[in-house]
Amino acid sequence: MPVRAEQLPAHLSRSLAPAYLVAGAEPLLVQECRDQVIKAAQQQGFTERSVFDISGKFDWNLLTEGAAALSLFSSRKIVDVRLPTGRPGTDGSKALLETLEEGDPDVLILVSCGEWSTAQRNSKWARAFAKTGVLVEIWPLKPQQLPQWIRSRMVAAGLKPQPDAIAILADLVEGNLLAAQQEIDKLLMLDRGPEVTAEDVTRAVANSTRFDAFRLVECVLLGHLAECLRVASGLQRIGVAIQPVSGALYRELTLADTVRSALQSGESESAVFSKHRVWPARQAPMQQAVRRLSGRDFEESFRALALIDQQSKGRASGDPWQTLDRLLWQLCEPGTTGLTRVG
Repeated sequence: MPVRAEQLPAHLSRSLAPAYLVAGAEPLLVQECRDQVIKAAQQQGFTERSVFDISGKFDWNLLTEGAAALSLFSSRKIVDVRLPTGRPGTDGSKALLETLEEGDPDVLILVSCGEWSTAQRNSKWARAFAKTGVLVEIWPLKPQQLPQWIRSRMVAAGLKPQPDAIAILADLVEGNLLAAQQEIDKLLMLDRGPEVTAEDVTRAVANSTRFDAFRLVECVLLGHLAECLRVASGLQRIGVAIQPVSGALYRELTLADTVRSALQSGESESAVFSKHRVWPARQAPMQQAVRRLSGRDFEESFRALALIDQQSKGRASGDPWQTLDRLLWQLCEPGTTGLTRVG
């Protein structure tokens, strides 16, 4: 039976299936679903648990033997199988099916997978789990779904986030749900009451590498050259990979260029900001960038970012951090220095 992750708590409160398959590429949600199943099973007398971490050439006989062996001190057991690849192979599929077909009411089988696809869902062993027990599939959130996910998490934690706070946090974590939850936990520890502002978010994450990359982008939009160069130097000094930094710049410059084009075509500023989800806290920096940079400036910037990508992969000569410095200079003070041309 398929059950969505958000439906699992209600399902577990009503009944406990003999087997669960939790699969998806979101480690936080897979872990949370697994913990929910374990807690519900323990409440119903499954006090013993055997954990099988599957890697390399695992001996699948250990699974069938472990599932059959109950201790003298427990009458019910959880067989916790952790299969990161989601591909048990021929021997593994056979062992999982055999364990499932035993149908021992005193054994609950819980399989969790870190990789998942529709092809894996259609495998024989996965279809058997879905038929006999419960299948919880967790698919990656789409970018536009992340703000709502963050809002739901914050509200569930007793917080009342402002839209700007949600937008900034979504930008900072770049789709990493575990990082988002960690930042929400930091906000809770601030103990400043339920209201959460954009300032609260930036204060909570001020010492993180993610914030430094976010700060760099903000300084670029504002045209603060000295601060841009200082932040970039700090990121390089502590060994941060340049790809996430250039990626953050690319996303924001793409948005700024889109906003610039829309405004030039006659659309109202408020409508453009609303359409492209530029929250109030980000509007002033965006306005400054759009007024300062021309279409040609954006084109040159994208060429420079492409060069940085090639240099970081060893496919072009030159130091990507030096190219980044030249890019920052041109973005903050257009026309004062030339960018390296590509193509």
